[in-house]
Formats: sequence, structure tokens, C-alpha cells
Amino acid sequence: MITYLKIIVIVLGVMIAAGLVVIGIKLVEKGDELAELSEDDGETAADDWGASALSEAAAPLPTPADLGLSAGSQVRRMTAAGHRLILVVAVPDAGERIVIVDLRNGGMVANIGLESAP
Repeated sequence: MITYLKIIVIVLGVMIAAGLVVIGIKLVEKGDELAELSEDDGETAADDWGASALSEAAAPLPTPADLGLSAGSQVRRMTAAGHRLILVVAVPDAGERIVIVDLRNGGMVANIGLESAP
């Protein structure tokens, strides 16, 4: 009876070790895939925000009028996604709008009005 238990413990130990090896290999493969995805036209994403980007002339910041917003508009939420800045803006007497700005050139990509639910 004890010999069977010893065999079971050894087999389960080997299976656990093999599973950990497989998990390690998959993590390395996934890391390589993510590194390939982060490349942008031969440059890494880190280069986009590194010293080379700082040496170039920065795009002028858009004014609220450039974004189609009236005076008194307030930014409620802001999120950066890649080269885009996504703003949720409260416009007086017009509700909320989503404004998407391209950070590379400072231009507006989209200005979407949000309708309130009935």
C-alpha cells in the first residue's frame, strides 16, 4: 500500500514540475509577442516617448475653440491611449461630449456628443 502512495506522490510531483515548466515557456512566448506588438514602424514604443521625442518640436496645444467647445466647458475625465488623448467634457447647456485629440499634431480626431438616457 505504501509503495503505491510513494509512486503516486512521485508522479504528481513530476506533473507539477512539468506544468511549471510549460507555464514558464508560455510566459516567455507571450512576452516576445508583446515586444513585437509594441514595435511601431521599426521603432519601439519607448522611443516614441523617449529623448528623441523631447528633442523634436512639440505640437501646439489646442484651445477649447479648436476642439469645438464653448467657453465654460469642463473636462470631467481624461485618458491617454497611445498617441490619442480621450476627453469627456461637460459643455454648458449641451451635456457631455467625448473629444479625441491626436497628441502627435495636437489636432482633433473626433468630437462626439453624448445623449442623456430618457
